[in-house]
Amino acid sequence: MPFSRGAYPKRPGLSIAAHRPPRRKVARNLAKPGAWPTRTTATRLRTRRSVLVSRKRQNVTRSRPVFNPQSPLTDDIVTLENALIVPWGEGRKRGISRPAGVYDAQGVYQQLSQCFRNTSAATTTEPKGPVPEAEDELKGTWLFGGLLYQHFGHALLESTSRLWARSVMPEVENVAFLMKKQVNRPRRFTDPMAPMIDMFAGGIGKLAGIKAPTRVERLVLAPQGFGTGDMIAGSPEFRAHIHKVLADRVKPEGPEKIYISRTELYSKRGRYFAEDRIEALLKAEGYHIYHPQTHDLEAQAAQYAAAHTIISSDNSALHMAAFFARPDSRLAIIQRRPADVLDDYLTQYQWFARMQINVMDALNGRYYQFDGAGQSNELYAELDFPTLGRKLVEAGYINDTTGWTAPGPEVIEAERRLLSEKLGIEIRLAEISHEA
Repeated sequence: MPFSRGAYPKRPGLSIAAHRPPRRKVARNLAKPGAWPTRTTATRLRTRRSVLVSRKRQNVTRSRPVFNPQSPLTDDIVTLENALIVPWGEGRKRGISRPAGVYDAQGVYQQLSQCFRNTSAATTTEPKGPVPEAEDELKGTWLFGGLLYQHFGHALLESTSRLWARSVMPEVENVAFLMKKQVNRPRRFTDPMAPMIDMFAGGIGKLAGIKAPTRVERLVLAPQGFGTGDMIAGSPEFRAHIHKVLADRVKPEGPEKIYISRTELYSKRGRYFAEDRIEALLKAEGYHIYHPQTHDLEAQAAQYAAAHTIISSDNSALHMAAFFARPDSRLAIIQRRPADVLDDYLTQYQWFARMQINVMDALNGRYYQFDGAGQSNELYAELDFPTLGRKLVEAGYINDTTGWTAPGPEVIEAERRLLSEKLGIEIRLAEISHEA
């Protein structure tokens, strides 16, 4: 009969507790009744311990936050008196994640302050060691904004993710952010991002970038309601807030049919070759060629609000356009890289606008990279123009396939050389799987 937990066999005249270390007690539980652990038993024990450790690690992975786009978050808002924001805590930085967060007045770390790209990728973790002393202070009431990015896409998806709380608590006008980088003068970074935060918050008072441990008189912690991956659908409050504040602030202005181009982006940004040819063909079909980075945020918002039909490669601008899309809007995404990166767009447009996207896969399998490129966003691709033209006609975006012929190899080569010269790095043909 197996031993119950805590029951151990005894040798006559010996006490297990007195002569065996605690680890042996575990061993006695797994051995046969009345027998001391043998070499074989010890091997089984090591295997068993490895399995338990493995399961423990798996349990840690499984215990990650769960984000449900249908679950309200309002009841989870917390207001802290004399909270401490720690922008750079003790502990190791791992990948995109660093130790940072918020403590209450008693020095208890607030899990609600943890920041995420998505639930599989935390961007802040609980710091190690003692709670640091405050080096600065903020008077009044502030909303904790999470991490403030300068990259447009990450700022749009992550830095706006707690601003929905402004609709629940409109009296909280000030927003405090962790800085993405260690800086001495946060305003150099917060000032350029203020228009975006103001727009998506529905108006703000002060914007603070926290560079050192800071005591806050009153801090509102709201759950993160938006992100990438499994958080791209947004929480119910985030979607409602975005639709309300943007409808109130943005007046549609601009053409109804646009093509979002990458031809004027920095050369290091990935793209497909011969995009100027696509521009000319779509212009002939009545599309306005739009370069969002040449317009301020207000103008971009007005254009997306006015647009009914958009053709574009996958890019950050489409995440912005999704906030203004309607069920009868049309969007065709021309795939520009082999990686499976379109799920976020499909999900976002479904949840924010209840609309379907037309994906145009016309990649011909030839890709180029420069030395040191480590992201699919830094790929240069060739397109199958006849296939692309045919698919656009079939989906009702254009009327005529005339002109949608393959550019000659000399056209591709000339553009490759030009981009290489601009970058100062040779762009070469690369072997990349279409399923990469």
